Amino acid sequence: MINLIKLSLKYICIVLCLGIMSCSQDNIYNQKQRVNDPWKYGEPLSFKYEVTDTVPAFDMVISIEHNATFSYENIYLNTTTFFPNGKSTTNPVSFQLADNKGGWLGKCSGDNCSIEIEMSSGAFFKIQGKYKLIFDQFSREDSLKGIRSIGIRVQKTKK
Repeated sequence: MINLIKLSLKYICIVLCLGIMSCSQDNIYNQKQRVNDPWKYGEPLSFKYEVTDTVPAFDMVISIEHNATFSYENIYLNTTTFFPNGKSTTNPVSFQLADNKGGWLGKCSGDNCSIEIEMSSGAFFKIQGKYKLIFDQFSREDSLKGIRSIGIRVQKTKK
């Protein structure tokens, strides 16, 4: 009986491990960086990831952690993408952190709030190689208080 229980536990562990590994294979990149508080102009956050498969579609998700006392309902970031062929593109982007009534979107626990926002969905990478994504804070203030971290996850689009 004890051997049967041990054997069952082994199989359960193997199945769980395989399930966890198969889920993580959909992510080609998942990193988070702490932000200096206050986050000043000229303090970019840089994320580097490699694309080896240009066939599947990918989603890019930004995660933002901020204080519950953050003064704004959104955050403006300049996003610069460097492509493997040496070209780059820069776009200002606004990420909504609160609703129209001032309630935080995402999840808050105590003074810490976090939100995940899809930056792109079902996008295709045309070129294999190393990509770099840079975020610069682009608010009206040269020093932005209350942002704790920014993260990026690049994952295969779920069918």
